[in-house]
Amino acid sequence: MGERVCWMADADLAAVLRRYYQGEAGLWGEIQARVHADLRAKGLAVAPRHLRFRRVDDGYEVIVEDASAYLCD
Repeated sequence: MGERVCWMADADLAAVLRRYYQGEAGLWGEIQARVHADLRAKGLAVAPRHLRFRRVDDGYEVIVEDASAYLCD
């Protein structure tokens, strides 16, 4: 795949990300599920991917990068 996909998090994902970055435990699964749903809605494969988030003035940017090079044979 070798691609990078970016988009702005919707209000619901941004709220969960704020809680996550404030230290609330147990949210990573919910964050992954929301990002995976967004990927599927865009017609993209879910895994393997690196997930990153960048705080911007009006929320969070979702950054998803290919991680297939890290697969073990």
